Amino acid sequence: MQPINDINVDEVLRGLSSVEGANGYVIFNSDCIPLKRSEKNITYEKAVHMSALVADLWNVTKKCIQRELRSADNDLEIIRIRTKAQSEYIISQQGDYTMIGIQLCGKAIEEAKQAAAAEAQAAAEAEKAKKGDKEQS
Repeated sequence: MQPINDINVDEVLRGLSSVEGANGYVIFNSDCIPLKRSEKNITYEKAVHMSALVADLWNVTKKCIQRELRSADNDLEIIRIRTKAQSEYIISQQGDYTMIGIQLCGKAIEEAKQAAAAEAQAAAEAEKAKKGDKEQS
């Protein structure tokens, strides 16, 4: 296993983004400032909003677990939240950094595949029409 310092974060994020159902991510620091995000799906404003909400959720959840289990040794490692919109938020914290992974669930994966296929087909048809216009000129 590679030491943590040798891991290229961008390569890892590209790998995670290529997983079926992956729909985005946000990495932010302890001041809730987004450092990295999937720019295709998440605007900077949305990343800031998510960071603030998730940081608060993380801190409250951590305190509740420690209080209910009556031990400061119990540490929160991951939070998974599934929404009615067929997506799941996976939240993990390491040191001063927190990552939010967004994943599609169930039929939302199929809907995303169909939308991507329709988009690719429309782009191919537009390219074909563009070539047809050039040949007629």
